[in-house]
Amino acid sequence: MMTSPVNQPPFGLAGFFLVAVLGLVLIAVRGAAAVWIGGVGPEAAVMLAVYAAWRSEKWAAVLAAFILGLFRDAAGGGLLGIYQVTLILAIWVFHPWRRRVHLESPLPLMLCVFSLTLGVDFLALALRTALSGWPGPGFNPVPDFLVSALASALAAPPLFWFLERLLGGRSVGARHG
Repeated sequence: MMTSPVNQPPFGLAGFFLVAVLGLVLIAVRGAAAVWIGGVGPEAAVMLAVYAAWRSEKWAAVLAAFILGLFRDAAGGGLLGIYQVTLILAIWVFHPWRRRVHLESPLPLMLCVFSLTLGVDFLALALRTALSGWPGPGFNPVPDFLVSALASALAAPPLFWFLERLLGGRSVGARHG
């Protein structure tokens, strides 16, 4: 069971870099790992941004979303900045609500990651469509979005557990006392 970060110090610099590096690795691996589920995989950027929002102040969570979104855009090809902007918006909106969602429990965590992944995917699609038009007849991203959101929701509890154990249940590099 993960501990609540309410009475813990904010996300430290070392923890922030750990999330950024882990994000780069997971996003790079996502392309190769996605082959086994039809080209769709869990969204590491969303999971790690939610973790950063849960464990940090708003500015650090938005900065983490900025960096993770940039990694995701670069790995995914296409228009650079689309996923980044949508991830920043999602984390900006989610951050004030993070203490009301009990992310220590697997089910609320999974529901949160599932809904944020769907929201980010649909907002990114809307931005892409506004900038470059609809891809054409027969294009239906909804099944891929649902599979990606489900895979992200299933992967989030073990990832959060791992990060909590790696950070020792408290932020690495944060000032104490």
